[in-house]
Amino acid sequence: MAAGTDAIIFKAVTDRLIAMPGVLPIAAPNVVFPAAGQPLPPKYLRLAFLPNQTRQITMANDPQQKRGLFQVSVVWQGIIGALDIADQVINHFKNRSLFASGVKITISSEPWAAGPLQEGERVQIPVTIPYIAFEPEN
Repeated sequence: MAAGTDAIIFKAVTDRLIAMPGVLPIAAPNVVFPAAGQPLPPKYLRLAFLPNQTRQITMANDPQQKRGLFQVSVVWQGIIGALDIADQVINHFKNRSLFASGVKITISSEPWAAGPLQEGERVQIPVTIPYIAFEPEN
């Protein structure tokens, strides 16, 4: 169970991604992918979690605002399929608020896809999902 605010946020946005219909295999940070002895799949999602500077927006000891980016890179053989999946990820997250362990996570603006990055025979399309959240009150 996640206890720290950043861990709660990462778990909530990852759980939201996993709930996407037809989700591809996921390469998460600091997790061996693919599993030992397995070949790299031709299509998968690669995650990056990029917390930003915390903001204290009140003068009191109120919960602080957490900001950051959750990035889902679509790795695919072929540009059209990658763009389609990137669009699905964008639509799955836009205009959403997530709730987990007393933390409200709001997608703070519409997610966007960056230009394709060629990686050998695969293309990678990073989708950036900006969020804001507040630490739970003690």
